[in-house]
Amino acid sequence: MKKMLWLLLAAMPMQAVANEEDPIAYKCYYCTPDEMEEVALAQGVGRHYVYDAERLNIVGYTVSVQDGHLMTHAFAAESWVKSQFLGMMALYDPSSGEMFTGILDVALLAPGSEHGRNSRYLWAQDLTSLNPRHHEARKTIRRFLGDQQNLNFLDTSVSGGRLLRFQYMLERKHTITAILFFSGRNSSATYEFDHGSRQWRHEAGYAPQQSGKRRVQENREDFAPIEGTNSYAFDSDQKPYAEAFIQRAAWAGIPVHGQLPTYGRMSFTCKRAADDIQCYID
Repeated sequence: MKKMLWLLLAAMPMQAVANEEDPIAYKCYYCTPDEMEEVALAQGVGRHYVYDAERLNIVGYTVSVQDGHLMTHAFAAESWVKSQFLGMMALYDPSSGEMFTGILDVALLAPGSEHGRNSRYLWAQDLTSLNPRHHEARKTIRRFLGDQQNLNFLDTSVSGGRLLRFQYMLERKHTITAILFFSGRNSSATYEFDHGSRQWRHEAGYAPQQSGKRRVQENREDFAPIEGTNSYAFDSDQKPYAEAFIQRAAWAGIPVHGQLPTYGRMSFTCKRAADDIQCYID
């Protein structure tokens, strides 16, 4: 079906064609075909995609000028466009407006481990930027995420490097988030997919403390962000996490004074004055 919209060329929107760039999908919820064409026409000359999130449908449109008028021609969206659209919609959470996936029981060997000998599962401690071997751990996670079936739509090798974006993703930061829950240690990590680099980026790691999971320190300032004191407490059964806290402090060049108690609650106070940070076992 073709439809014409009378419009002077001088007044046409300057959203020129960029077929080699990432395609943009514009919304039209529970729309008729005519209404979807109107959305495409509103974008001006070019190749556009219009989607219906309720019906999980996406249609391509070519908007061109003929005899001084804008015209549309609908076409079936390419298979890779459909795959990316359906993949993103499968991750979409209407209550938060975000796209995310949770992956349970992640069991990956940590850097320096050897299968069958000295084996240890990777956890949040391996991913903190304070860890001298965090680059290896993060590379493992990126490859692991690339192997996830529900995320393989992000592989742009079949789309000439192009990746679909929803219009609202141009107006504000909006990423695809993966939350990994690690086996062996009650810890987790959050990764975000960067559309620009087409890579997963480590955002944060979380490990248990007395008050529940808290963010793992990524740099020296995280132990004491401002001048004054910061407290950290661990229950009696959380000694491995208290020891990991001490190790992160050592990586950050922060001295920890005192010794851990042999039983009972373990707590730390980190004090900052100017650039000097010292931690004490209470």
